[in-house]
Amino acid sequence: MRKKIIGKSLLFTALLVVLLAGLSPIFVYKTEHRAKLEEGLYLSDDQYDVVFMGSSHMNGGLDPNVIWNQQGITSFNYATGGQPLDVTYYLLKEVLKTHKSPLVVVDLFYLGMTTQYGESGLISNTVDNMQFSENKLETIWNCIPPQDRIAYLLPVLKYHFRWSSLQKKDFGFDVAPLYYSKGFAAGTDRYGKPNSEWKTTDNRIDIPEKSLEYLNKIIDLSKTENFDLIFINMPCDYSEAEKESDWVNDCEALFNTVADVAEENGIPFLDFYDKKDEVGLDFANDMNNAGHLNLWGAYKISSYFGNYLAQNYDLEDHRSDSAYAQWNEDYQYSQAASVT
Repeated sequence: MRKKIIGKSLLFTALLVVLLAGLSPIFVYKTEHRAKLEEGLYLSDDQYDVVFMGSSHMNGGLDPNVIWNQQGITSFNYATGGQPLDVTYYLLKEVLKTHKSPLVVVDLFYLGMTTQYGESGLISNTVDNMQFSENKLETIWNCIPPQDRIAYLLPVLKYHFRWSSLQKKDFGFDVAPLYYSKGFAAGTDRYGKPNSEWKTTDNRIDIPEKSLEYLNKIIDLSKTENFDLIFINMPCDYSEAEKESDWVNDCEALFNTVADVAEENGIPFLDFYDKKDEVGLDFANDMNNAGHLNLWGAYKISSYFGNYLAQNYDLEDHRSDSAYAQWNEDYQYSQAASVT
């Protein structure tokens, strides 16, 4: 009798889990982050010469359409808002399942985070939009606080309140129309203020423990999976980040340490905080806010970086290849086309 009760309980639990798993995709927010990860990871057959990984600094910092139009290099921006480096690592492993040995460019701004876990609502931008896989399970186990892991495994548990506001797109989210952006999205505000606290220092500080662990994991992954790495840091007003209790108190000293790590491992590190004059960045007009580039600033950074790729890597110019004709069409719909 007891075995029957246990058996029925297990069967009920299993059916409940299956039901919740089936409902979860309906309740997850249908954002541009979801659209680009579905397209870039699971739906598109495109192979990319270069992939961009990281946080919102990268999401609105490097535009694949600019680089395509100027250099004919294909790329995709997998960055999402609030993406800590541990999440970047597991997302990169997911990217590498379908894209073999691309050039990988990693935004390192979130190395400055001093807490064990990132902000829950922002991490959802990535984790909720990964398909069920070993990588997703590892992301949940290693990047999510224990008390929240079940809700990330079955997102309907955290979004159940949406039942009364579900829309047609929640039942059939068409992500294809957004593919032309290749994962990039930048704001169009102009910050209007110079960075009065732009600073330089020769000091070094330690990289926070978990951040250093995952930085080394990414470096090790590049060796085992045989892909080239580039580290990058976007311009921002460090004084804003340094006010936060969960951030290092000297970003410039942190990135001096990053430069040392990159040099020790033979990895290029482009710190655009220090390259602002070389790029021609006008903080007041090229920033969307204190922490993020706007469309015009991203155009400048993307142009500079595309030229860097063309000069330093043997990447093919695909613009005259008819197999890539769709990339030319997609460019016409992109934010980059409005700048030129």
